[in-house]
Amino acid sequence: MQRRQYPAAGRFADRWQAGRMLGKALEPLVADVAARDQIVLGLARGGVVVAAEVAAQLHARLDAIVVRKIGSPAQPELAIGAVGPGGVRVFNRALVADLGIAEPALSDMTIAVERLREQLDHDLREGRPPSDLTGKLAILVDDGLATGASMRAALTFAQLYAASVIVAVPTAAPEVVAAFETQGIRIQSLITPAGFESVGFWYDQFNEVSSEEVKALLGGASSPAG
Repeated sequence: MQRRQYPAAGRFADRWQAGRMLGKALEPLVADVAARDQIVLGLARGGVVVAAEVAAQLHARLDAIVVRKIGSPAQPELAIGAVGPGGVRVFNRALVADLGIAEPALSDMTIAVERLREQLDHDLREGRPPSDLTGKLAILVDDGLATGASMRAALTFAQLYAASVIVAVPTAAPEVVAAFETQGIRIQSLITPAGFESVGFWYDQFNEVSSEEVKALLGGASSPAG
């Protein structure tokens, strides 16, 4: 499903522009599913901004899905796994073994990250229940995929309940896209360059997204028509 559709400037101006372009690219892919049966789930926090534009383009429901990466003790930015809602845990077992991380240490790290995930989820929802994915098309949106760890946690959760799932991102590392496609996962990536660098490299503006911004987007989300 991968498509290469570069912005005119070669990079996205910001997450908002990326979301608009992604929404347009998704339109023909979801045309056979009524808007009321689509739920766009943005990976909090940055993915929610992109997802808001996608949901607006598709006239679909917007919600957030909170996942958290588990970083290596020596390199916190190196994801060795991730946790998601419903007790979902995914690990890069090969990397865990290569780094020599013992199971007790991995368990302790995972529990700590799960607590942080639950706190953020509670904060962002402000009492709103998560969307029911049963029988729906879940469109999982992030601002980009570097390793795919967080998206795998979101995907694992969504596949438990949704009728079907699409992963949609403005940009992704080609090996991540290939891995998803090999597993039969429907994925849409607008920019999948050989020299990926990082997610932020493909945006002119890639500021950190605050919890307040996410709450405002979720609070203003309307139900889909039709």
